Amino acid sequence: MSFNNRILALIALVFLCAVVTPAHVWSQETPPAATPEPTTATGLTADDLLLSKPETPEQLMQAVVQLTDLGHAASAKAYLDQLLKANPDDELILKLRDKYGPAAFLRLSNNKELQPQSITLLKKMEAAFRAYATDPARINALINDLSGTPTERDIAIIQLKSAGEIVAPPILNQLSRSEDPARNDELTFALTQLGEPVVQPLIAALRAPQEKIRKIAADVLGDLARPSDALYLWNPAYSQSQPQSVQVAARLALAKILGKSPRKTYELNRHEAQLVLKNAALNLYQKHEAKSENQSVWVWDNAAQTVVKKQLPTQEINLIEGLRLAKEALEMSPDKQDVQTLYLAMALALEAYQVGWNQPLPEGPGTAFNLALLSGPKAVSRVLALAMKQGHTPSALAALKALGQIGSRTLLHEQLDKHSSLIAALNYPDRRVQFAAATAILQLDPARPFPGATRVISILTRALRGEGTQAAIVVDSNIPRGQTMAGVFHELGYDTTPVQTGMDGFKAATQRMDIEFIALEYNIARWGLSQTIANLRADSRTANIPIIIYGPLRLQNKIEHSTRYYPLVKYIVESQNSDDVGSQMKPFLDGLKTPELTGALRSEYRAAALYWLSHIATGQRTNIYDLKPAEKPVLDLVSDRALASNALITLGSIPTRSAQEDLVQVVTTQTFEADVREIAALQLAFHIQKFGLLVDTMQVTELQKAYQAAKDPKLNTALASVMGTLMPDSKIVGERLQKFQPATSLP
Repeated sequence: MSFNNRILALIALVFLCAVVTPAHVWSQETPPAATPEPTTATGLTADDLLLSKPETPEQLMQAVVQLTDLGHAASAKAYLDQLLKANPDDELILKLRDKYGPAAFLRLSNNKELQPQSITLLKKMEAAFRAYATDPARINALINDLSGTPTERDIAIIQLKSAGEIVAPPILNQLSRSEDPARNDELTFALTQLGEPVVQPLIAALRAPQEKIRKIAADVLGDLARPSDALYLWNPAYSQSQPQSVQVAARLALAKILGKSPRKTYELNRHEAQLVLKNAALNLYQKHEAKSENQSVWVWDNAAQTVVKKQLPTQEINLIEGLRLAKEALEMSPDKQDVQTLYLAMALALEAYQVGWNQPLPEGPGTAFNLALLSGPKAVSRVLALAMKQGHTPSALAALKALGQIGSRTLLHEQLDKHSSLIAALNYPDRRVQFAAATAILQLDPARPFPGATRVISILTRALRGEGTQAAIVVDSNIPRGQTMAGVFHELGYDTTPVQTGMDGFKAATQRMDIEFIALEYNIARWGLSQTIANLRADSRTANIPIIIYGPLRLQNKIEHSTRYYPLVKYIVESQNSDDVGSQMKPFLDGLKTPELTGALRSEYRAAALYWLSHIATGQRTNIYDLKPAEKPVLDLVSDRALASNALITLGSIPTRSAQEDLVQVVTTQTFEADVREIAALQLAFHIQKFGLLVDTMQVTELQKAYQAAKDPKLNTALASVMGTLMPDSKIVGERLQKFQPATSLP
């Protein structure tokens, strides 16, 4: 509001206080307002406070501003309503913005008496100005003005700066196409004047195919970028694939950003570049939590010959950027194993993310999976170790699949920590990884016992059921308290074993290999808390078992700080209420697992598990794997025609009386199909041959009756093999020989 207008308004107010009420007449073009005239606290209408009754949108806006400035916002609201109902276009809104300034719109929006209409007006103004500021024709015109007089150039830069980051793409596009050095200098100078908004587009331009663009981007970033942006200049500065001009520009830019003398760029070196890039890539590899929200990212578009802004999920951006940084680090030191491992892990992680949890990795030329196969088992084993250490399940799954195809039995005995990464994967928190590790080990077909063989069978058995018991260990030096906490965890669904010392907890965890988590009371003895955690994390058998520490609230910050460098550790406040404990620990444990398996995948896992159990049985590997724990779940699957064969083959190799009784039950049950009973009879004969007759005479009698009643030729023959294994005496043999009738008479 101008000074003269304000004075006139005050004069009018004084005049009106003398009870002078002028008459106002609306023009014929503008119909009277439908709403009654607003009144002030003194009984005067809002029109009485104005020199004239507002008719046009411009006058309505003036009335709103004047009345609000005079402290009569409630009276101004009716005029604001009329203004919005008139639906002013962008041109008019921008005209009002130029007249009153953005601050006036903001001030009105903050006045509660004018809300929500004043907020609507502010949003209309912002949208109109955004459309005006980002109009491509306007921006291109301003860019052309950079070649004008100094005054025109200064005005153009001011206007371009107000538009923000969107001016970078057209400027870079013109730089890509321009061959005029003078024009290039004008455009480069303009970029240096645009400030922080163009930093991210320029970082994307560092990866342009044109040497000229990369050099200009490095030059300008040296003036605009912050130390946190220096990361993206290390590769242009020290990669041997970069031309000399780009290297020099990037090194000078790094020196400026990091506060070093441009004459001492030698203080920065290739080794430091490789280390910075590797650590940055590793940091992005660690940020693998699933996030649904999208994030803006600038990339170079070859077709457009400039940078473009895209919206991608945060997790995908982290993987793409991490893979790029890992590749740049690899350029610095191609033979460094830790960088090779990180790059391969990032490549597998990105492809796994792109296809989704429940889909197999793409295979064939140019895929990350084929790259893993070509890299050899040692490299892939290192990827598996890194993936488990960082809790990155997708790349762990990919590594296990590759190891199953290219690995050897020596992987089961390699000394990474104290046991191999493949063995450690059997106890990883996610069951997908556990199953993949078990099947990978079975593919290697070990010829002698190895640590974790019993764990393989328990994983396969759990897959048969689709679920399994969840075990846990509680370490507490106070026996009653330890038993109480064990009871709390039991209520949450965990089969919990309490022990008294850190050493005992460690031993139990390494021996059982089916532990979902280890709970440690904060004040445990022999070993203490820190030593117990260190030992659990140092041994690959326990390195990936989640650790839950419980204690009083007052110690939470202290213990969380002291354990911050250990993965998979969570502090909870001690409680005897299972709901309270569950609400603290379950989000932590659930966050370590992949999405639940679909019904179809559960069926696939069940069929695969049963196949491998039957493979153990037929491959004579029962000296390595004890199949006894699988007996009951295997028997439950005999009724499924698709699974019956492998289930019966597995039962035939379990050296127990109950397994032989199970086979007799299937053979003698008439409701089973003849082909299923046939397979059961053949396995029963094999079982009796290998382990002897273990069933009683009553069951033998049932077998004899089944043989006599069998009409199906194949079933009858299979049952005959069973009867033969019963070691009939000479009398029975003679009777059977006499009863035999040849198909053709003797000549």
